[in-house]
Amino acid sequence: MSRSKQTNISASDRALVTDLDKQIRSYVHEYGTRKDSELLDQAISDIWQYHENQKRKSGQPFIIHPLRVASYICRAGLDAPTVVAALLHDIIEDTSITHEDINERYGSWYADIVTGLTKIKKPESPENLTVDNLDATYQRMLKTMVQDVRALFIKLFDRLDNMRDMDAMPRDKQRRISLETLNIYVPIAERLGLTQICQEHTELCFKLLYPKRYQKTLIEIDDLKKDRISTIKAMKDSLQNNLEKQKFAYHNVEPLYVHPSSRIQESGPIDHILEGFRIVVKNSLDCFQALGIVHTNYYVIPLKIRDYISNPLWNGYEGIQTELRMEGEQTLIEIVSEEMLTKNQYGIMAHWSGSPTELADYYRIYLSQLDQMAGDKDVRMLDVMSYVQSDQVQVYSPEGDMLVFPQGSTVLDFAYGIHTELGNHCIGALVNPSSVGTTKKRVPRERQLFTGEALQIITDKGVHPKEEWLNQVKTAKSRSQIKRAVEQQKVLNVRNSGRALLERKLREKGEELSVEKWIKSMMVKSALKAENLTANQFFQEIGLQKRPLQQFLRKYKLLHFESSGRLKKMIRPEFWGNVFGGDKNIFLIDDVQNPLIRLANCCFPIPGDKILGFIHDDKEIEIHLADCPKIINNKKLTQSRLIPIDVSWNISKKISRSHVIHLHVIDGTGILFQITKIIKDAGVAIIYSESAEKNKKEADILIKLEPVSWPVFHKIVEKLRPLKFVKKIWE
Repeated sequence: MSRSKQTNISASDRALVTDLDKQIRSYVHEYGTRKDSELLDQAISDIWQYHENQKRKSGQPFIIHPLRVASYICRAGLDAPTVVAALLHDIIEDTSITHEDINERYGSWYADIVTGLTKIKKPESPENLTVDNLDATYQRMLKTMVQDVRALFIKLFDRLDNMRDMDAMPRDKQRRISLETLNIYVPIAERLGLTQICQEHTELCFKLLYPKRYQKTLIEIDDLKKDRISTIKAMKDSLQNNLEKQKFAYHNVEPLYVHPSSRIQESGPIDHILEGFRIVVKNSLDCFQALGIVHTNYYVIPLKIRDYISNPLWNGYEGIQTELRMEGEQTLIEIVSEEMLTKNQYGIMAHWSGSPTELADYYRIYLSQLDQMAGDKDVRMLDVMSYVQSDQVQVYSPEGDMLVFPQGSTVLDFAYGIHTELGNHCIGALVNPSSVGTTKKRVPRERQLFTGEALQIITDKGVHPKEEWLNQVKTAKSRSQIKRAVEQQKVLNVRNSGRALLERKLREKGEELSVEKWIKSMMVKSALKAENLTANQFFQEIGLQKRPLQQFLRKYKLLHFESSGRLKKMIRPEFWGNVFGGDKNIFLIDDVQNPLIRLANCCFPIPGDKILGFIHDDKEIEIHLADCPKIINNKKLTQSRLIPIDVSWNISKKISRSHVIHLHVIDGTGILFQITKIIKDAGVAIIYSESAEKNKKEADILIKLEPVSWPVFHKIVEKLRPLKFVKKIWE
């Protein structure tokens, strides 16, 4: 640090900067290479140059923040490149330096890490804002963390230093950042097994969000400790005496007190201060010996023994937990080795040897799930928050490989977790398939997973993903893969429909060429090029009847009408209207199950309703009621993704089928009587009905009717829709 720079800061800050600088240089010199030391010198010089005149809200020079974050990285035992990246982590966000500058001066790895940790700022032009800034920032951050987990540690320590320095911030910013920390960073730290960081983050959030309750909690904890100190000491002495009677060598027996961080969600008075006792021993074998000693000297609470040594938790936690009755109290006993204790508190940082590969392997399960979210452009912050805060289920493949999923995940999630194709054709699974002497239990794909079970997926190549599958999964990966498969299927349906329509009409007009040869002919290729179309795009537009085929064929003279007397007879206005819909295409709906059709779930049209059609992303035709509020109130809707097209029902009135009516209603007396009376007055029998209360005010009703024609069904629905208590009705 130059003399001129030293004069710009106070003596205390100067001393702090000097101390941090010395710590960082010493660490990199000892554990890094010569190249690392050179980059460190350059990084310290750069942050002084670019952050020199910047100050924190606390009044401290900004330079102290990156130095502190880098010092945390040193204390955590991460490698020298991570220390250098930590020094640079704010330089793009808060100065004029760019990604290209970092790339040129340090290399692509540093440029990618620093850019990944940089907030995405709001664009100057509103039309450039395609997603929420926070979502975009986290998407980029997730990708960076998955590519190199060291970025995640930089972010955790960056946030920790900011939280420690949050007192100087305005109250609204304190609350916003604390809530974000509590919802995102605390669960991530917990998932990574970083107990100490998790607890400090949580306690800082507690202090900032609920300052009065936080201070009250500290006083209550202190008072309870004073009241119970003699009892707790007696319990500790009892444990030590029983261990020593057996001449068992242990390192420590310590009480586990309620931590202030655990009270952030609790507003009532603290009813206990002791969480349990931790017995620290030498190794894994001693853990089981200690368990045997305490179990033979105290009353053991049944079904409360947990062996996390042979089967560690998803976040890496190891140890044995049991519950005993001591001094008339039910008390938790945790038994761990010294190595387990350190790892439980600090994660892999407790014993990491310095290999980025080892670091990534340690967090493989967690990062693989984050990777799915990072790769899905539709993932929002709610998905990330839901994942990092969810409890986990540990299940196994038939080969014994462990996979971890959020609580509530299903067999279908398991299938997609193994391989996309396995998920795409999944119909169920065999549970614990290798069990000897037991009947193999078959379960459906929507069945939830339970910790400890092994599954073998059952597939059927004739089964393909449907939109309903989205309601059968929990993970972001599964949702992403299902959406992708459904979209691909829609595109394929449209193209096949267009291809079949064109093939049929070419054959009717005497063309002997197949569609494949016709589409590859020079005249057709020239016409498609003039319209800026690929063959697949052409098939899609024909399949959706988005492009009038008559106009296209006439415009480019692709059929030689004069050469065929048969064709001359066929070329009449009514022919073109019947075959190709005329100049103004009208899509006739002859089957509600047509894969090209999607009945909008905002208004739920049925045959007989006046309708509007919109081509949706060139994949399907979305059908709405003519008076659908979504269309009427959102005129911009048709200017982007939805292109209007004339549609009409063409369903036979003679066809009868069984219908199921779903109603979402405001619950009340006599509702079911009014609904069933309308159905019976139409002369239709009810096969069965059921209802489920959603909450105290609303309910869902399902009614299955005997087979009736569409006109009769439409008549019933038309009388049900106006009822005041009916909020939504669909089939």
